[in-house]
This record gives sequence, structure tokens and C-alpha cells, in this order.
Amino acid sequence: MSVQTKTKPCSYCGGQGYFQLLLGGSETCPSCKGKQQVETK
Repeated sequence: MSVQTKTKPCSYCGGQGYFQLLLGGSETCPSCKGKQQVETK
């Protein structure tokens, strides 16, 4: 029996892996750490 981890687009950054800062520039998404996806159980 294998355990499968499902992933879905990160809702925090909209699946981009980063988000735009208001003052310019971008920052890596703290929720998915730039992977663009989060694991669901």
C-alpha cells in the first residue's frame, strides 16, 4: 500500500509561488515556500 500525497495550487499566493509587495518587488510565499503547491491530506 502506497501513500499518495495530493497537491493543490497554493491559495495564499494563487499558485504563483510568490506574491507581489505593495512597495514593489516580490517575496517567496511563506505558505508553500515557492513551490506553488501545497500538500493536502
